[in-house]
Amino acid sequence: MYLNPAVLAKTLWQSFQPIHILYGIVAYCIWKVFYEVYLSPLSHIPGPLWYRITSLPLLIHELRGDEPELMIKLNKKYGGLFVITPRRVAICDPKDSQIILGTHAFLKDKRYSNVEVMQPNTFLTVDPELNKQRRRQIGPIMSLANLKHMEPIILEAGTKQLYNKWDRDIAHAGEKHKARICYYDDLMLMTFDIISTLGFGQKHMSLTSGDTHIAKSVGSTLVIIFFESILPFFKTKLFRQHIAKSLYGKFDAFFALCTDAINNRKKLLSGLQPNEDKPKDLLQAFIDAEDPESRIRMTSDQVVTETIISLLAGSDTSSNTMTWTIHLLLLHPHYLARVVKEVREAFGRDHIINYSESKASLRFLEACIYESLRLIPVVTGMPRRMPTGGATLHGYFIPEGYNCSVSIAAINTNPEVWERPYEFFPERFLKNEAIKRQVLTFSTGVRVCPGKNLAWMEIHSTMANIFNKYDLELPEDVLFTPDRVDKHGQPITMPRMAAATYVPRFPERDCVVLISKRSD
Repeated sequence: MYLNPAVLAKTLWQSFQPIHILYGIVAYCIWKVFYEVYLSPLSHIPGPLWYRITSLPLLIHELRGDEPELMIKLNKKYGGLFVITPRRVAICDPKDSQIILGTHAFLKDKRYSNVEVMQPNTFLTVDPELNKQRRRQIGPIMSLANLKHMEPIILEAGTKQLYNKWDRDIAHAGEKHKARICYYDDLMLMTFDIISTLGFGQKHMSLTSGDTHIAKSVGSTLVIIFFESILPFFKTKLFRQHIAKSLYGKFDAFFALCTDAINNRKKLLSGLQPNEDKPKDLLQAFIDAEDPESRIRMTSDQVVTETIISLLAGSDTSSNTMTWTIHLLLLHPHYLARVVKEVREAFGRDHIINYSESKASLRFLEACIYESLRLIPVVTGMPRRMPTGGATLHGYFIPEGYNCSVSIAAINTNPEVWERPYEFFPERFLKNEAIKRQVLTFSTGVRVCPGKNLAWMEIHSTMANIFNKYDLELPEDVLFTPDRVDKHGQPITMPRMAAATYVPRFPERDCVVLISKRSD
């Protein structure tokens, strides 16, 4: 059969007329809607129409940083499981989350492996065998018994340095002896200094020295991880070498700093005398870490990567937890007064409170920290892939090849689980301590945060020492106060956004407090 080129060209030209292209787009859209609503394997699961058809609405919320609020809103409307993209469902039920997080069958989804700025590590790897090996290597390091040896470093870089900075600020405050500080900034730098000192093997005192280059490098790395995970464009050569050259430059310098720290430590070890002890910090523990099954140790590059991940996970999450706890207590002054009374009745004003003392004596302070972790979790979502053969969750079957996102924000406020779910109500943890296990901010199961004990050690002791030594009050010009309430009569919390962690949107404006030395 002979095809006349002129006829073929004319037919193609007619096919690509704007009206025909428009018809094709309309036909595709109609088919797409029909398929997702009636034929998709997720069509029997509740969820908003637009979210069934395209991933764009969820992506917009993620880029705006309000995805956790979206999950809470949709959880109220649709219950514990609903569609959020054509191939993804949200999980807002603690029982379902225990199933997902309790086994390696639900692998981390490709968002984790999208991050190419560093090699696979405890947090970013999607390979369950590598994760198991890392946890065998690192697990003993992060035990409370081992961290106890590092507590002098934690207190020196943490509480004692914070005291030095705040006492200096108060001394410069004039006759009123009240210093105006941004507690978000100070706590962020303090936790950076703790993990940096533990991870680099040398003192880092950015809070009191004003040297914030490490903090800025950590911030740049968090931004890179966030954008690489959700938008593949950010991994392109164009973006890395031109648009975000400064971000990647800071990360490269950060990586070099970690590498130098390891090389310096190895030189130090080579010169130790037989009767000299090795340093007791995270850097040394990572260098010495060995898998008890395979006897494999981490390479220098792997130690660098794990040190960086420790800095990212161990500083930002801890400081933000303390920030939100202070903010919520300032909005609920009767709870703040109760915490202060509990701390000061248990300890003298000049006593440096360590973790064990705080844990044993300050039940209400711990309840307030748990309530902060519940109400404003610093980690908000955990995306996973459906296992081979699919799985039934919340009564719905989801086939293999689809994904789910465990929404920590929605689980922690699920009205089917929590009494007064949207209120700051720390007494719940005094009445029933078993519900602490339902607060999933540190995850649970096989992927539980390996630095959980270190985070609790930092948070518990720092909070106790702050309330023991200082009085805190809101300035007159602050926007969010106990008297500014919503339609339910609850104090309105400051705006926040979710990127790698859940942070205040305007910390320099909203995380301001007047501090003075305790008056009694």
